[in-house]
Amino acid sequence: MKGSIRVLGVDDGFFKPKKKGKTALVGVVFRLDGRIEGILKRDVNVDGLDSTSKIIQMCSSKFEDQIQCILLDGINVAGFNIVDVEKLFKKTGKPVINVFRKRPRMNLIERALSGFKDRSKRLKLIEKAGPIHAFKRIFFQCHGIEPSEAKKLLKKTIFYSNLPEPVRIAHLVASGVTIGESTHP
Repeated sequence: MKGSIRVLGVDDGFFKPKKKGKTALVGVVFRLDGRIEGILKRDVNVDGLDSTSKIIQMCSSKFEDQIQCILLDGINVAGFNIVDVEKLFKKTGKPVINVFRKRPRMNLIERALSGFKDRSKRLKLIEKAGPIHAFKRIFFQCHGIEPSEAKKLLKKTIFYSNLPEPVRIAHLVASGVTIGESTHP
């Protein structure tokens, strides 16, 4: 990843847990010098399985040639709409880094998924995301990029909080769009 690196930071908007419906999925095309190149929005189903295709659509936008890496705020959006990071990488050719504020507790995730008929499929998507690594005050998983390179990229994107700036901005925009004002990431 040379030159003026641009990443796509993705986060979801507000939704009511366990209620059918949709929420916004916002992508921020972000240049590592701090410039926002663009904002993308798609709608995803709460607890659905369409998040991967929606992020692939974002990567197929007019920004396709600019995006060099995808940063996700966790592996699931809109409840348990779990991103298939392997498929996302294969379809876009862009490395994927999932960031977490806290280390995921699989026992709680498994319990939460017990009510889903396709529980095993969703658990497989989580397992496919790979091992969890620590960096500063966050945790991450990566696909299509080595952990050492992912750490270098994360270091270049963390400015004002523990989260990478493109993910933080995506969160602010997504919450502003869905509830009328931004919330603290």
